[in-house]
Formats: sequence, C-alpha cells, structure tokens
Amino acid sequence: MPIPNRSPEARQTELLGRIARAGFMRVDELAAAAGVSAITVRRDLAALEKDGALRRTHGGALGLGGEAADIFDAQEPSFAARRRRNGAAKAAIARAAMGLVGPGQSLAIDTGSTTYEFARACGSLSGLTIVTNSARIAGLLADSGHAVYVPAGRIRPGELSIHGAMAVEKVMTFSFDLCFIGVSGVAGDGFYDYSPEDTELKRAFMARSARAVALCDGSKFGHRALVKIADLDAFSAIVCDRPPPAELARAFAAAGLRVVA
Repeated sequence: MPIPNRSPEARQTELLGRIARAGFMRVDELAAAAGVSAITVRRDLAALEKDGALRRTHGGALGLGGEAADIFDAQEPSFAARRRRNGAAKAAIARAAMGLVGPGQSLAIDTGSTTYEFARACGSLSGLTIVTNSARIAGLLADSGHAVYVPAGRIRPGELSIHGAMAVEKVMTFSFDLCFIGVSGVAGDGFYDYSPEDTELKRAFMARSARAVALCDGSKFGHRALVKIADLDAFSAIVCDRPPPAELARAFAAAGLRVVA
C-alpha cells in the first residue's frame, strides 16, 4: 500500500518500518511502496544511514542486525499511553534519579512521560532552578517554589513539547548542573528518540550541562527509533528500573556509562 504524501520524517519512519520487517529492500521496491521517486528514496536512505538507523547497500538497504536493532519502534505512542505503560517502573526511576540531585542545583528537564514523573519527585527538594521544554512539566512545577523557565518556541501537538530554532538558541544561553533526558530506546550504539524536533532540544540541554542523565525503563533496552540522540558516552549515567541485559551492560561499561538501577 503506497505511503501518502507526508513529511520526510514520517516517510522515513515508514520506510524504516518496511526495511525492519523485510530485513532488506531494494530502492525500486521502496519507491513503489512509498509512491515517490527512487531519487527521493535514496535521499531518505542516506539520511537514515547517517543517523545510524540502517545500512545502505548497492541498490537497496539493510536493517541492522544484532541486539542493537532487535526492535525498531516506528510510531510514537501518545503521552497518555506512555504514562500508563510501566507506571511503577517510571516512579522507581524518578525516585532513583532524585539521588543524583542536590538542593539549589540548576536542572534541565526534557519532555517525556518518565521525565514527567521525575519532575513530580522534584517537589521533595528546595531551591532548584529548572528549565524545561515540556509545557506539561512547566505547569506541574509552576507552584512548586522552584524557579521554572521555558524557552520560546513552537508547541508540538500531543506531546506539548517546545521545539524549534528559537528554543534551541535560548537553551544555549543557560548552564546546567544536570540535564535529565527522556529516551525512546537504547541500543549498543547509543540512545534514540522518535522526534527529530524534540531531539534538537535534548542535544542542546546536553551541550549546556555538566552531566547528562538518561531516564530509561527496561522495556526500552534494545530498542531503536527514528533519530539517534547521541552515543552512549555522551551521557554520564542512565537511570533504569532494572539492570540491562549482559550485552548491553558490556556496551555501557565500555562507554563509561554509570548504571543507576
């Protein structure tokens, strides 16, 4: 069934889903399925290979094998659905992450369902300065007594995250002790997210933070999504609800990534 005329990001997500299911597809097959030209498909494949999501071959593309690509998540569930999923794990992660925070520190809190639970836990401390790109988190913390800031930018429907060039530019004027980043998946080669727009803010938070911490429940181990946020060694710690599987644990250790579980 041809893919309707959609944004490049949506088209690339669908292409990746097809390749993940088939293992290998030729450019002409992908072009026919998408209802676009072979030139467009080649451009999409080049972008996806640059993000580490697949490997191009002569005439087509391969899904990535091994633990790092056991599962590819093509579609982003709604915020409400993500909050309901693994709720106890997210609450446990939030409590564990609070052990990394001290009174009076400056924090960047990314959008996401797990970071939302972490923001709820921040009420137990005092005197924090918090910058967030989540309108939901900003509303949650508005009466907390902390100094809460949001960057200017465009609101992404559904997620209620703030994104765009203005938001990135504003974030780059701050300096943070810590940033807490939500992720859609983690594999042996790095952390992943569904949204290219939100990923720009994640990277800006990380660039302006002394330490970057990923919040990730165990259901996301071995998962990839559309956009690679960063390599494993870009983070100082990952907070999760259970230890990672052995192969992933070895990758974390090699990257110097501390596991808090």
